[in-house]
Amino acid sequence: MKRILLLIVILVSIVTDLVALQTPTATDIRQAASRNDWPTVERLALGILKKDKTDRTISLLLTMAQLRQGKAAEALASAHRTIALDSSMMQAWLLASESQTQLKQSEDAIATLKEAQQRFPDSLQPTWALGMAYARVGRCAEAIMPLEETMFRRPDVASLTQQLAQCYFATGRIAESVELYARAVERNPSDVNARLSYGEALMAHHDLDSAAYQFTEVIRQNPKMSNAYLALTGVLQELKKSEEALAVSRMLTMISPEDPMGWYNVGLLSLALGQTDTAIRVFKRAIALKPNYAEAYFNIALAYDERGFGEDATMAFKRSASISPLLAPAAYNTIAIMYRKTGRFQEAIAMHAQAIALQDSSAILHASQLNSYYEAQKCDSAKILILQELLRFPNDANILYASACCLIRTGDIDRAMVIAAKLDTLDPSLAEQLRLMIKI
Repeated sequence: MKRILLLIVILVSIVTDLVALQTPTATDIRQAASRNDWPTVERLALGILKKDKTDRTISLLLTMAQLRQGKAAEALASAHRTIALDSSMMQAWLLASESQTQLKQSEDAIATLKEAQQRFPDSLQPTWALGMAYARVGRCAEAIMPLEETMFRRPDVASLTQQLAQCYFATGRIAESVELYARAVERNPSDVNARLSYGEALMAHHDLDSAAYQFTEVIRQNPKMSNAYLALTGVLQELKKSEEALAVSRMLTMISPEDPMGWYNVGLLSLALGQTDTAIRVFKRAIALKPNYAEAYFNIALAYDERGFGEDATMAFKRSASISPLLAPAAYNTIAIMYRKTGRFQEAIAMHAQAIALQDSSAILHASQLNSYYEAQKCDSAKILILQELLRFPNDANILYASACCLIRTGDIDRAMVIAAKLDTLDPSLAEQLRLMIKI
């Protein structure tokens, strides 16, 4: 929409130039352009340029016609010819940049706009287009200055306000983002996309109640906007309103029953509220809709484990791990903990090894492995391992605590006391627990 607006501005200026021409062909082109008949515009313009290759206005209109038909390569060539005819035609530079954008030549498009900005310092259009071009390729930090300059001179353009707000948000300037989104919503209260972004900015600003209101208002205005339900569910969870969050998630499954994320959220919230059987049922629904839903497999595994269905849980964890490399270390580690609880020590250690092989830098995984030695009362077998872990993670509280627990079990109280002293600074509560274990 923002790019279309800029093209319309350029088109108006071109057609205005054509008004001065009184030939029948020029009148035909003007009428064709006014009704968006771009093939006719292209045909007529090519005919004129065969007779007079120096007509810069017709050359510019040909560029526009080709661009509006999706002929970006032809449009770029026409724009370059127009610039060669008259480099003072700002519209030609803008159309050249738009052609490059459509051809996925983002860096070239930005370079063209920067040159246009230098050539036409008094015109707002190149600055505006440059800000939008930066934002389009995710270079929000560079987009902010030209967008700010444009908004200062054109505060009435709603899309510009929202784009700048988005760039503020992306660069961590949350308070400024909130302020601009508030202005956009005040200007157009029925713009649900602006209101949704406003809510997200408020959420990042930790104004959760206001964010919840904005998401609720989006749903009221557009009951089929699934993103608003997901956002409202998230903010209600942060507000510790799990029952309300579950109700919102159920609403989403009713308006969009084919959306697997809606069912997944119902499963998560049901699991958090202790409704394990419901959680299993809706996670299965999410998986039926999205067979490679790794997160759903992971959480249904947690639900199976809670219900005591160990084999089902193991299979679901392994399925999650096979789909998602990111979830695999946690999945194997959780299987190891399950095996630990049921006394299957060797199988637990094998799963720990698999988890650590995938994410060796994780101190949590290494500490979990030490805990399995402790729970199985096999700390004598872990002496070398403890030394290795303490050398590798000398300042990790979980490693220190797990190591000290094993040292206490093997009777090495002096070394455990040294660790407790270190934990006094890193985690006093763990230090206190160690000293209580030593006294016992």
